[in-house]
Amino acid sequence: MLKKITICLALLAGAGACTNDFDKINVNPNAPSNVPVDYLLGQSQLLLTGSASGPASKAWRANFGYAACLIQQMSSIDATFYKGSFYTFLGEINSAFFDNSYTYAVKSMVNLIEEAKKEPRYVNVLSMARIIKVMEFSRTTDLYGDIPYFDAGKGFIDGNFAPKYDAQQAIYMDMLKDLEEAGNAFDASQYIPAAADYIYGGDLNKWKRAANTLMLRLAMRIQKADAANAQLWAKKAIDRGLITGNDETIAVKFANTGAEINSNPNSWILGPSGSNVTNIANAGVQWGKTLIDMMKTRQDPRLPVIAMLKGGNNTPSAQRGLPNATDAVGLAALEEKNLDNYSRPTANVMAISLPWIYMSYAEAQLLKAEAIERTWATGSAKAAFEAGQAAALSQMSVAGGNITSAQIASYAAKNPYPEAGTLEAKMNAIHTEVYLLSASTFNHIEGWANWRRTGYPVLTPVNYLGNDTNGQIPRRLRYPLSEEGINPNFKDAISRQGADVFMTRIWWDKN
Repeated sequence: MLKKITICLALLAGAGACTNDFDKINVNPNAPSNVPVDYLLGQSQLLLTGSASGPASKAWRANFGYAACLIQQMSSIDATFYKGSFYTFLGEINSAFFDNSYTYAVKSMVNLIEEAKKEPRYVNVLSMARIIKVMEFSRTTDLYGDIPYFDAGKGFIDGNFAPKYDAQQAIYMDMLKDLEEAGNAFDASQYIPAAADYIYGGDLNKWKRAANTLMLRLAMRIQKADAANAQLWAKKAIDRGLITGNDETIAVKFANTGAEINSNPNSWILGPSGSNVTNIANAGVQWGKTLIDMMKTRQDPRLPVIAMLKGGNNTPSAQRGLPNATDAVGLAALEEKNLDNYSRPTANVMAISLPWIYMSYAEAQLLKAEAIERTWATGSAKAAFEAGQAAALSQMSVAGGNITSAQIASYAAKNPYPEAGTLEAKMNAIHTEVYLLSASTFNHIEGWANWRRTGYPVLTPVNYLGNDTNGQIPRRLRYPLSEEGINPNFKDAISRQGADVFMTRIWWDKN
């Protein structure tokens, strides 16, 4: 779609090149004054994944270089790059998400909103844009804390190249409001950008439910920082209606052309063109020991779907996770010294055609179970838990993991909901499932955020020599080193939030 629109723009511009009008001759035919909102919508959705900026994208570094390793879902012996395994700092890895987001995604999304506002018939585009913007900013603020938000992305609009840093609490309140207003504004009588919408193909009802589902995630995130608003917005989200099944999972679907811009970015980070298969001994990231041991103990049928040894052996009993904080020297001290015998993602979960999952139906049901247990919603927490648990397994069919109903029932029997247990036991059960879900969908940024809020599952930190946190799992990423020199408002965030270090907690992190 993006390519077609780009070609059309070029043809339209060229059609006006042959003219006797001097003023038209002096107009650059390759620089249209207004970019179609369809193009901006498609571009913004791809930028959300990091794929639209192609090989230049560095957003994945926060996901794999830090988040996945910090919560021991993945690990690497490369102490110079995969810093999350060692709780150490590297500027380009730490700042990559921030830099990539504001350089590409935020500018595109803010521009899309400004363009869509100009014509009432684009109300559906505007609502989608507002939701996508929340999706982008919620990840950024969860990673760093206070960030430029209200004035961000407007340098080309109002000349403000030093936007103020906003408090995370204010950001969250505005994001929740945006989701409610955007969901309310959808109008089936107005233009629907079906071809440019890579998430739902223009299905407005699904978009409404998606807005509510995202609302639930944000509401639960602030549970320990602002319980009253958490309850208010969680109840509102559930009452308004959540996504209804795996087919409504909030995900970007790709054109599957083989080009990086049109494929799941996880495929070219972890796949044959990335480091995981071809150069794993030097720069790869593999499944962590904590995750693999947990899946084996729980007899999780996703294990052979997501994990294999080099050469393709995905037998569950053969899988071995790489311990975190193991560098090249540490590997030599382990009983198994050959990286080929440690688990890595399978070819199926690295396929270029897979959707990039932002929030699944499974997560929505698990969060609903928590909300019910906290008496913020009515219904059966056990039923919601079991629906989420089953959906997390069955959704692996998109990666060729055809987990049967018998396997799902067996897994549920081995890992039941502790209906008669304490609230803490229930939270442990719910968020262990969220942890496994985020790992199996490579949604490690979300997994780290949810772990920081809940503390589940309980993880044993590592204490690598020379780490930056005194052997504690980091609570946030540091701001880019360049911010202090570029944006004088950076100092306001430091004075309000605290020192720019890994262990400074962001507003909602009270666990």
